[in-house]
Amino acid sequence: MTSPGDDGKSADHASRTPAQRGTAPAVVGESGPGGSRAPRRHKRAKSPTRARIEYQGLSALLAWLHSVPVERAARRMAAIVGTGYWLSPRLRRIGLDNLRLAFPERDEEWRRETLREVFRNLGRMAAEVAWFDDLRPGNVRERVHFRSDAEEHAWREYAAAGRPGILVSGHFGNWELLAQAAGLIGTPIHIVHRPLRNPLLDDLLNRVRSRAGTDVIYKHAAAREILRLLQAGETVAIPIDQHATGGQGVPVPFFGRPAKTTLGPARFAARQKIPLLLAVLVRRGSSLQHDVRLSPLIDPPSGRDEAALVETMGRVNLAFEEVVRAHPDQWLWVHRRWRA
Repeated sequence: MTSPGDDGKSADHASRTPAQRGTAPAVVGESGPGGSRAPRRHKRAKSPTRARIEYQGLSALLAWLHSVPVERAARRMAAIVGTGYWLSPRLRRIGLDNLRLAFPERDEEWRRETLREVFRNLGRMAAEVAWFDDLRPGNVRERVHFRSDAEEHAWREYAAAGRPGILVSGHFGNWELLAQAAGLIGTPIHIVHRPLRNPLLDDLLNRVRSRAGTDVIYKHAAAREILRLLQAGETVAIPIDQHATGGQGVPVPFFGRPAKTTLGPARFAARQKIPLLLAVLVRRGSSLQHDVRLSPLIDPPSGRDEAALVETMGRVNLAFEEVVRAHPDQWLWVHRRWRA
């Protein structure tokens, strides 16, 4: 497969706006051409003192991780964060409960080892994020690969500038690297984002995202902003793997059990008459190599009624379930996906 610099994409990358090329906005939360206009703070934001302590601690950790080779940093963080399995009884309980619901045929030792690997994967992800500043259009393909030339062509065609697209994805593999890679290969995306409780960490995360051209759409204004972006021919990524609170979602089967799921992607697809594309980044074992995995295009709903929207999101959930079944140790099982 060719690198971005060999297929004419470098010229396209250079022709993009500063935000699309990865230049951060002057103030986090001020958008480039597409993101939300101002940062939206969490309703239960942490106190300034606690937020500052957490921010300084994480900044020091990221600096330390960047001071050693990324491979060594990933091994260390996998070991450190891996202890979270033992140190967080609540997350361990949620994760094992979810795995029992999804894989009743598996034994308990398999579930425990799968969950331990989830924690280790989060550690590797943290180390990779610390090294995002070193990623460039010319080297990102050393770590992120398409499984075939056909899949790369499908991605570029779907996310091409001037053509509206709706990516559906989830907290799988290194989901932050997927957004980074998309921008660095010349196909920047806009992602729907729920603010973190720590506003300083929220700003830090979005600075990291913006350097590769990823614009953030804050959930409080998501519907109007997504429609505007789609009408402008942009690609929007919407997470579909977390419990949709309140009236934002309806029960849709996931692993054979009803899980409250947002209908947003199906609703936008119906309105714009465009298919949905499921995309995730799959880690190769415990390495720092990743493959972009695309599912076949999912046709838009046949209508705008709730039944048609639910049917479409059922196909989305099934496609995501197939990915999770193939790589169960790469999904974030510690979220309460199924709730009474």
